[in-house]
Amino acid sequence: MHSKILKRLKSEPFQFISYLNKLVNGNRFEDGEALEISIQMIKEGPDSLSDEQWAIFLENGICDKYIDICEKCSEQMPWSNMYSAIFIHTDHLCANCRFIENKIID
Repeated sequence: MHSKILKRLKSEPFQFISYLNKLVNGNRFEDGEALEISIQMIKEGPDSLSDEQWAIFLENGICDKYIDICEKCSEQMPWSNMYSAIFIHTDHLCANCRFIENKIID
């Protein structure tokens, strides 16, 4: 799973950094070292991390704050939807599926 996350965040660095900013601003890190690494990544970019920092970040920083696919449509979860899907609505749905779900309920 870690290699999948790493590959994706390196292929979509701007979207990932935006998500990482939401996590930092939302005080979503319980591990101080993972928080420090996150702040470094926001300031200096993903390429600034050592292998050891990557290992710490993946294990203690992002692993429980990442959704690979939407639970309804099985499409890749956009970084821009991830914070809401995990922390606000806690439904693990992309914005489109959440919109459809809310339309059905209304």
